[in-house]
Amino acid sequence: MIRKCSFIFRIDTMSTKNRRYYLVIAFSLLFLSFFNTGWCCPDGWTAYRVSCYHISRDSQNWFNALKMCEIHDSYLVHIDNVDENVFITHLLQTSNTNNTWLGATDWTVEGTWLWEPHGHKMDYTNFAPGQPNNYHTQNCLLMDAAHHYQWNDLGCLTSTRHYICERGQNTGFIIG
Repeated sequence: MIRKCSFIFRIDTMSTKNRRYYLVIAFSLLFLSFFNTGWCCPDGWTAYRVSCYHISRDSQNWFNALKMCEIHDSYLVHIDNVDENVFITHLLQTSNTNNTWLGATDWTVEGTWLWEPHGHKMDYTNFAPGQPNNYHTQNCLLMDAAHHYQWNDLGCLTSTRHYICERGQNTGFIIG
């Protein structure tokens, strides 16, 4: 399920000049890989499909979690389909994280959940039975073990939780 980071050059259809160029690039990249480089995600991040994911070590309220992700050139995770939901559930279970903020709120219009910070509409949801319930103005999205890793709404400022940041994979090497 977790995609290995790799690259494939199809050289059999290239001209001789281009073939030499790409072979030089390929061997250069292979040489650089011996110097503790990563092709896809920074250290501490996990690759899945075209994104990198990081589970925080600290707990924050939802708004501070959003800020922390932005500081790291990412956003609170957007779960777009059942496969990504299964991946995130597995990531939480294997890291012994019982609950985590996800990147959606309904604070603009009650009952209309949007992926923040850009307000993208949710095409996939996985709310636990009876959720979201807006109990005491709960407007932020949580995934937790108490609800069998289904989704739940919770107060954005009154609760601190771990959080998962998501970002696109790097197009180049990270050396370090």
